Amino acid sequence: MHSAVDDPRRTPEQAVAAKPATIEQCHELIDAMALQIGQLREQMALMQERLKLDSHNSSKPPSSDGPGPGSGNRAQRRASQRKRGAQKGHPGAFRALLPEAQVDAVHDCSPAPMCDCGGTVTVKGKPVRHQVFDVPPVVVPEVQEYRLYSGVCTSCGREHRAVLPAGVPSGQIGPRALALVGVLGTRYHLTQFKIRDLLAQMLGVDFSVGAISQAHGKVAAALKAPVAKAAASMAQAPVLHMDETRYPREGSANWVWGVIQPTLAVFSVLPSRARYVIQDLIGQTPQGVVVSDRYAAYAYIDAAQRQVCWAHLLRDFNRIGQRAGLPGRVGRRLLGLGYVMFRWRERGKVNAAQFEPLQRRLRKALEAGAQQAQCRRTANTCANVLKLWPALWGFITNPGVEPTNNAAEQALRGIVLKRKISGPTRSRRGDEFIANGFTAYESCRRQGRDFIEYMRGAVIAWIDKTAHPSLVPAPAPTG
Repeated sequence: MHSAVDDPRRTPEQAVAAKPATIEQCHELIDAMALQIGQLREQMALMQERLKLDSHNSSKPPSSDGPGPGSGNRAQRRASQRKRGAQKGHPGAFRALLPEAQVDAVHDCSPAPMCDCGGTVTVKGKPVRHQVFDVPPVVVPEVQEYRLYSGVCTSCGREHRAVLPAGVPSGQIGPRALALVGVLGTRYHLTQFKIRDLLAQMLGVDFSVGAISQAHGKVAAALKAPVAKAAASMAQAPVLHMDETRYPREGSANWVWGVIQPTLAVFSVLPSRARYVIQDLIGQTPQGVVVSDRYAAYAYIDAAQRQVCWAHLLRDFNRIGQRAGLPGRVGRRLLGLGYVMFRWRERGKVNAAQFEPLQRRLRKALEAGAQQAQCRRTANTCANVLKLWPALWGFITNPGVEPTNNAAEQALRGIVLKRKISGPTRSRRGDEFIANGFTAYESCRRQGRDFIEYMRGAVIAWIDKTAHPSLVPAPAPTG
């Protein structure tokens, strides 16, 4: 029969209350309490570390750092010690005067006809030209009325009805207005309420918030085909940058996934971060190198075909370096070697032979971190990085690959701003507008195309059911 101390169902607290009667029971209690103290210390260290997380040692954005010295908040730091504004010797930038033929009106301003001394002032020489650029008052919207007549065949009695001309939508919002609503909701991050107010106050077009929401759905539908074609082209790209960020829908969790090329960006709003999402976006066997963070869902891709983001690694190493004892020393060593990698890249080192000394030192430091027993989290991180070892050096073996995933993070920044300003979406229609609208905007921006003109062309093609303007850039001519 078990004693009060021997009962395995009792917690250490209950065992203390039982007051062990023998030396053996005291030793058992001491061992149990020591184990619990060790677990509590580990939990406390984890909680204290989480309190210190910021954009320098985690994936938290700089905007979450808050004010204070050393916080990393951009509003609190200066890029240099120079005085703000233009520097001495700066040539300056001035708007060129328009030719007189392009000016709406010319106003001749003459000096006073009489001087203070009583003499007559005579105009001489050429005038100094001064042009003022202003915006017109609220414009009167262009309203077109289409009268659809019906008729009856005199022979067979069949009824006929007129159809709308090409480019004319069945709704009340015209193609230019639809394109503008799409541009304001993506590139300029405006909420539906602000879009409604701007159209009414500046353009004299008064629509309800519901009509603006429906317009978002029409823009998303107009972009569906070109976005699908762009997404299908991604699996063949030589280099792909991938990342995701949270973008919730009311009542559920969603993520925006970004797949980025130098001249093309495709976004998808999906309810999961699982591996099957990545496989659906870029295929089971992508052709090119995939640049990403260390997220486990990418593990199905061969490490030799990946590039792990070194910016993320530096933040991980920085977090390890802030720990006490041997783990902290290992982390600071890893962080220093990471900075060396970027410095060597800046100096023009590109091949494996040049990076071999750094690789040797980095592997030794990672092995030391994986083998130490003072901090399990440090050991797990170092072991995981070692497992992905070929993915650390994809930029050496694959020309055109960058060692960071900055391209994906920068492409997602506009969507993050939209999320912060507009809040969560409310329907699948809102999700599609975010995904398709930002795909069109970011792709046009990367290709140097006029975004609003592209949107207008896509809307008209959707209305007329004609071929849509492609987002995929035309291949460069050969020969």
